[in-house]
Amino acid sequence: MKRLFYIFAVVLLPMMVQAKVVTGQVLDLNGEPIIGANVVVKGTTAGTITDIDGNYSLEVPENATLVFSYLGMATQELPVA
Repeated sequence: MKRLFYIFAVVLLPMMVQAKVVTGQVLDLNGEPIIGANVVVKGTTAGTITDIDGNYSLEVPENATLVFSYLGMATQELPVA
């Protein structure tokens, strides 16, 4: 019985958490797009990289924080509103 409950919790609980798609653009200080910047949901392995125009799209849970990083630049964290 314990095993069935565990499978139920693992399969169904993630579906109960509300998620939304966040889109944006990562730019440098000169307003130029940053190609290949990492955008990750803090505390998870869910993430993506920016495209040639610096755009990204990522499904995130409610109250998530996004971590933006790129080689040679300071990492920044921003809460999802």
